[in-house]
Amino acid sequence: MALFLAGLSLLAAVQACTVTPVEVPSGCTNLPSYDSSTGIAGPWIVEVNQCVNTTATDNACNIEGFGSEAVYFLQQGDTSVVRGYVRTSNNKFPSFQKAAPSNKKPQIGIVSKNDLAKSPLRCNDATDSFESYVPSGVSGAEWKAVNVTDIPYSAQLMWGLGQYSLPIQAYYHYLDGVKQDGIFIGAHNVTSWAVQLQDGSAGSGGKPYWLIRLLGPDSEDPVTGSELEDGEYKTFIRIDGS
Repeated sequence: MALFLAGLSLLAAVQACTVTPVEVPSGCTNLPSYDSSTGIAGPWIVEVNQCVNTTATDNACNIEGFGSEAVYFLQQGDTSVVRGYVRTSNNKFPSFQKAAPSNKKPQIGIVSKNDLAKSPLRCNDATDSFESYVPSGVSGAEWKAVNVTDIPYSAQLMWGLGQYSLPIQAYYHYLDGVKQDGIFIGAHNVTSWAVQLQDGSAGSGGKPYWLIRLLGPDSEDPVTGSELEDGEYKTFIRIDGS
């Protein structure tokens, strides 16, 4: 138990230090499982890494290592799937849940249990983007670009956004000039994310999930000025196997 708590304290210490993100060069080339014949790296799962629960005395985070899964929304008037979000689990094959009509936008999120199906991500040089294998149309699935919304205090990781978004990029982490293990996703030289537990909905198959948003410039709550909202944890999102 003492060793476990020491590990949690170490995670908190790393998060507390200033990590310098450095963008991984050359597009997808230097990412895991790159295939030069296709220009694609992956697929792989992205997962919660070095998560810190700032509300707990020991900073314990119970979703460390959880990975990504796709869930989508249908808005009023939609007759097929055009948008959605991704959450996490520990199986290797995607599981999709159909949502009731909603005025919500699609997000990429984290599931509350790590024993559900995962949805892979990849990097595609042809589209110059990160993509997730997500439901599409009436009953199909395809690779679609994932981005963060262009609203600083609500920069959620989503797909189907179009022009109202910022591209995802891959970064190395340096601490005191020393390169750290792993490759992390972020945007505009920011790799810190907030995760917050959400109630289950039709779009998540009735299961609770963790919503994630980028903690970039001006991401503080516009009313309270707080970096994190009630119930949010702070984390990095790492490419599994990097």
